[in-house]
Amino acid sequence: MKYYKKRIPEKWQVFAFEVDGSQDAYVSDDMIPITPTEAQEIAAMPPQDGLVLDILRSASTKRNWTWPPRAYQEAIGQIVVISSSIEVMIRTVIWHIAGLDSIAGRAFTGKARISELTETLKALIECKAPHLKDKAASISGRIKEAFNRRAVYVHQVWTIHEDGTPAVGKLFIERYERLEKPTPVSLTSMYQLADEMLQIQADLMASILSPLLPTSQQTNG
Repeated sequence: MKYYKKRIPEKWQVFAFEVDGSQDAYVSDDMIPITPTEAQEIAAMPPQDGLVLDILRSASTKRNWTWPPRAYQEAIGQIVVISSSIEVMIRTVIWHIAGLDSIAGRAFTGKARISELTETLKALIECKAPHLKDKAASISGRIKEAFNRRAVYVHQVWTIHEDGTPAVGKLFIERYERLEKPTPVSLTSMYQLADEMLQIQADLMASILSPLLPTSQQTNG
C-alpha cells in the first residue's frame, strides 16, 4: 500500500491506496505522500476534543450558529415542546393505569425513552384495559412515526441545500468533512408535524386516559 495524509480540518487523516496505481484516481491534489511509519504515527494519535466543534463551525458544512433561519428555529421549538408534552402525557397514563403516584411513577418511568414508554403503555393497556388495546397500538404507532421525524429536525445537522434552502443531513465526523445527502426542509412540513403531535396528545387524552377515569372525574373535568 502507499499512504497519503490530508488535513480534515484540524486533524491529519490517513488514506491508503494500492501501489499498482489502480486507485490513483482517488488521490486528490491536497493529499500528501507519507511513509508507512508516519501513517502509523498519525493513526495512533489521540482524537482532538475540539474536532466535532471545529467541523460543525467550518464553512465546508455551510453551518453556523445563526442557521437555520429564525423561523425554522421557532418551528423546532414548537416540535420539541409538543413532543415533551406527549411524553408527559404517556407517563401520566402509565402511572394512572399502574396505580402509581407521581413519586413512584417518576422512579419507574423517569429515564425511559419514548419507545420504551409506548411499549409499557401497550403492555399495561393489554393487561388492565384490553378494550383499548387497538387504540393504544394505533396511537403508539403514530407516536413512533412522529418522533422519528422529530429526530431528523432536532438531532441532524442543519446545512444549506444546493438551491439555497435549509436542509438537514448526517455529518461524517471521523473521516469526512461533509454531509451525506442533505434533505431540503420546508416550514410547512415542520408545522405539519407539530400539528400532528398536538392531535396525538389530544387523542391520548380522549381515547386512552379519559375512558380510564371514573365517571365522576370525567363529569367534573
